[in-house]
Amino acid sequence: MICPKCHYKRKQLETVPDWQCPACGVAYTKVNSITTPAKRHSSVVIQNQYGNVSVVQRLLSIGILLSILFYFLAMWQESSLPDTSAILKSSFRDPVQKKINKRPFSFFYRNETYDIEPVAEYELWGLVVTKNNINSWADIMHTDASVDIKDICVIWGENVASSDYHKVKFSSGDFTCYFQYPYMTVFDHNKISNNHLLSDDAVVRHAIRKVKIGDQIHIKGLLVNYSPRSNPDWRRISSTVRTDTGNGACEVLFVKSFEVLHSKNAIWYTVASVSQWLFLILLVLKIISIARPGKVAAS
Repeated sequence: MICPKCHYKRKQLETVPDWQCPACGVAYTKVNSITTPAKRHSSVVIQNQYGNVSVVQRLLSIGILLSILFYFLAMWQESSLPDTSAILKSSFRDPVQKKINKRPFSFFYRNETYDIEPVAEYELWGLVVTKNNINSWADIMHTDASVDIKDICVIWGENVASSDYHKVKFSSGDFTCYFQYPYMTVFDHNKISNNHLLSDDAVVRHAIRKVKIGDQIHIKGLLVNYSPRSNPDWRRISSTVRTDTGNGACEVLFVKSFEVLHSKNAIWYTVASVSQWLFLILLVLKIISIARPGKVAAS
């Protein structure tokens, strides 16, 4: 046996006990126990590596939960309406409608030609309180090829002068605008309209698609009746007054100019979009960290 301390090689005939080194006198087992921390150190390193993985996984889990939290917070906030102090003076104006004598025209949109019958010039200012989404799975009446790319429900005048519009619950159907409110709420049924929007201008269509609840807008165009050339017996007819209700009470507006004068909730739409992407990225990283802990720790 060789002493692990002084490296003396024990001979066959020694006067000291077998457990003791004849040269330095130490017990072999005690010297071995002193040298074992090196092995324990390697196990600590392994534990630390897997501990790092746990930290990464915890951070990813926290990130996933925060992304979900911010997404639902944004979804809640993006439908909120501005305070009365943020209402622009233009939103108090009534719509302007003028009779015209304009010849019918047509335009082509996504594999269909539409025949347009102009009825009046029309200009609208106001606050968007609800809108439909033709790309929603719940909307069974529209497709990506629908020429009326969005319906927006707008209030103006006395309806934005009082904070009572915050008490009104607005919602959109495929072609309709619904609203209800508690007793004693100040709300004028003649200062709200649901507008079917179409346009032959790609820039205008892009602006319409981006409009958000809480936006204050300015629209110029034509009130029109229209029909697809492939089915001329079907016609959508525009309302020409603000006092009607029910079927046929919506304005069909061929938009020439669409402007968002003030946007309240743009930041929340951005937060919702970023949260969705962040959730997906963190979820993928979480799955990778579980499947390949060593790789994640090393990185």
